[in-house]
Amino acid sequence: MKNAIFILSFIIGTLVLAQDSDSTNFQKQQYYDLVNYVPINLKPDSIHDLESKLPYSTLNSIGVIQAYSGYREELELSEHDRQWLDKRISQIATALYQEGKRILISPVGGYSGCPDEMIDTLYLNNIKIIDLKFCHTCTDASRISRFIKIFNDRMYTLMNIEPPDRKTILFFGNYQGRNKDRFKMKLILNEDRTFQFSANKRKSSFFSEGLWNNKNDTLMLISRNLSENEKINFALANKSWLKFNDLKFLLVKGRLIELNGGSWKLRQTYIAL
Repeated sequence: MKNAIFILSFIIGTLVLAQDSDSTNFQKQQYYDLVNYVPINLKPDSIHDLESKLPYSTLNSIGVIQAYSGYREELELSEHDRQWLDKRISQIATALYQEGKRILISPVGGYSGCPDEMIDTLYLNNIKIIDLKFCHTCTDASRISRFIKIFNDRMYTLMNIEPPDRKTILFFGNYQGRNKDRFKMKLILNEDRTFQFSANKRKSSFFSEGLWNNKNDTLMLISRNLSENEKINFALANKSWLKFNDLKFLLVKGRLIELNGGSWKLRQTYIAL
């Protein structure tokens, strides 16, 4: 317990003081500012009601809460206090979202070491998201895993984005095929969960785009809504817009097989890694 408190105090002190350690490095400064940021909407939740005696007065930033979460075993937290800590993780994710900060956390490190850039930007469902990286050694990945899962699950829910599962990465890439009417079809599934679809036969052309997600081996396509100007432009160009409302496919060994009663089949021709 005493060793855990010493380590925690050192980590938290490093997080707070790190703001001044390399002020010339703008990217590092961004990272430390975000890790130490205290959301205005984060309501205070007294640690004095806890059953365990914690050596820090406030748990109100990503860095401090994650540090405590990682050492919950060594701190010998009771079940009541563990539940309180898990709730606090969800609270800070909610407070950050309410301030317009869309953040997902990625574990990095291990044998490959920590990357030079610990903060990045990604897009999911056309939403700009901060990709905050937590680095771990070869032996302590478990210290950050619970915090990351609770934080990310809450943020995905708030952003109304289906979180990826172990099969999601298998869908990335380009697909081609033909339907029973001999239309040549092309489907692009982007890593940001957007898709583009086209079908062509002689002078007939069909298009669609929108968002995709998956549940295990099942793919779902949902088309976006067209603006009035876009509808006019499509009509003038003699092109037809396809509106997919939860069009489903089954992924089998690089092939997509339609599940909505049709006969569409597409084969993966390019894999995005």
